[in-house]
Amino acid sequence: MQLTQREIDTTIELLSSRTSKTANELAALNKISPRTLKSDMANIRKWLKEAQVSLISKPGVGYFVEGDELTCKNLLNQLLATERLSAPIYAEMRKKQMMMQLLLFEAPISSTSFSDEYGVVKNTVIFDLQQIKTFFSENNLRLVANHLGFSVSGDERQRRLLLEKLIQENFTDYDLFMMMSRVSQFEKEAQVNYFDSILPPAFSVYYDYVLKLIATHLSEQNIHNTSYFEIFTLALRLTISLVRLIEECPLENSEELLDTEEQTGFTVSLLSEIGKIYHKPLFKAEYDYVYGDLNISTAAINVLDLTSRVIEFVSNASQIPFNEDSILFQNLVAHLTLSLERTHHYLNEYNPFLKEIKANEMPLFTKIRQSVTRELGTKMAQDESFISYITLHFMTSKERVGNGERKIRAVYVCATGLGVTSFLQQKMSSEIEGIEIAGFASVLNYPRIVAQTEPELIISAFPIDSQDIPVLQVKPLASEKDMALIQKKVKTLLAEGKGHLPTIKFKDMPKSQSIGDLNQETIVTGFMVYEALKQLFQDKLRPEFSEGFLLHILLTVHRIIFNKQYQETAPVVFSSNILSKIEAIFNQYELAINENEVRAITEYLIKEGREERD
Repeated sequence: MQLTQREIDTTIELLSSRTSKTANELAALNKISPRTLKSDMANIRKWLKEAQVSLISKPGVGYFVEGDELTCKNLLNQLLATERLSAPIYAEMRKKQMMMQLLLFEAPISSTSFSDEYGVVKNTVIFDLQQIKTFFSENNLRLVANHLGFSVSGDERQRRLLLEKLIQENFTDYDLFMMMSRVSQFEKEAQVNYFDSILPPAFSVYYDYVLKLIATHLSEQNIHNTSYFEIFTLALRLTISLVRLIEECPLENSEELLDTEEQTGFTVSLLSEIGKIYHKPLFKAEYDYVYGDLNISTAAINVLDLTSRVIEFVSNASQIPFNEDSILFQNLVAHLTLSLERTHHYLNEYNPFLKEIKANEMPLFTKIRQSVTRELGTKMAQDESFISYITLHFMTSKERVGNGERKIRAVYVCATGLGVTSFLQQKMSSEIEGIEIAGFASVLNYPRIVAQTEPELIISAFPIDSQDIPVLQVKPLASEKDMALIQKKVKTLLAEGKGHLPTIKFKDMPKSQSIGDLNQETIVTGFMVYEALKQLFQDKLRPEFSEGFLLHILLTVHRIIFNKQYQETAPVVFSSNILSKIEAIFNQYELAINENEVRAITEYLIKEGREERD
């Protein structure tokens, strides 16, 4: 039996919460009466019973479900997919679907066909097509109209990249997992064909074929060790390539055939298989498109220098002091190292954060793209996924450094320099805009503190003299009148153009080193430790965590330097010999690693039954 949309909403609520819900709560969900709900619940009970799940109702408690945990989870996933993919097509989605059809096929499509397919009047279709024409023009393509209908002209590669982008924007992380389950065999049968809801059936048929082909050619171990974002992008490009070749639209300059003796590997075998079945030649240009190799040599790139230049550029362009944030530097070095070590990069590779990042941080995204263009070239800058992941690091840094607004740096002078400092700092920070308490001083040491912190304002509970810096005398606990006086003075100073960008405070930093020296030492030492460990363990490193291992070692070195080592980890299953070898490598670089950090590193090693034990 089938559930109505209202019944689906109620069932999702019950399955997702797995707690009891009263009749009034469930009725309020869909704004219906308890009597109507009773009828709905009878249908829901029958539907759940077919899946071996019970709907229980108890007076004074409400409704709740009872059943196998996995069954309930699968039912919930099925309903969530059904709910989203059966939703009405709104204007934006309709335009996207029209664009995808135009990009996928060569034959002109008439406005009447669009009108019949989407159930809207012709004037609405014409209005949509006008907006589509503008969008295509912004992406260096042309919408062409003739007596047969509408079609697209322009560079074939650009056409395909835009088609990929439009398809990817429609999918969530969960959708990808459901599609990739066909490849990884996590689920034997897929309940929903996700492409049916956004693309013509012909594309879905070819895509299913490509997924099965990937499943037969990719070993089980490689499936589990490969990001499903990469599998999704590979399958998508293979399908687009196949459909466009069937449409007799190869990439430009496709006359050169691929030399299969020179080029071998997984992608070549897939293309060869597809060519045999559909009687299509194996062009080198198609291989280059599917494989997505940008031909960027990263071997000579100094990641430390690259990171410094990117941060400096974005700091100057945005007027936000990212270059004062050593945490950003370290995290971004680790991220760029992992990204640039990869053997190939997919343009428009799926990133679940991309849409949200562009919506909320477009100015920052644009500045980072400009920097990447300068440093790595236009091809790399076209990879919006690559840019968005870098933007995530800057967004996190922005939380630490603020938006770059100037603040008036102040020193507070009280009887001892201690006393109620924490109370006053919290009070001023929360009640006064545009102030940064740079330090507290006593009447005896305030000249030294002022010289060290270089404030624009001195706030004092005692009368003191200062020729160059304005002084505000307040009561020891700063009354409301005092707070208003401080706020007024801060505004005046800011209006005069005074102030500093906020200072980032790094706790536990060794006083003998500057922030820049510590950054470089942390990264360089981390790389040397990583290389030594990789050489020591070689084939004992778990392949699914190979990229994460480098990042973990860099962060381990960072924790050791900053005295923030792990205090608790899971029990270890390796011999004391292995633990001693790890500790010895860190000791070579004068890093006093504790036992808990050593244990954490062993999580990246294959736990073999033949491992020597004490």
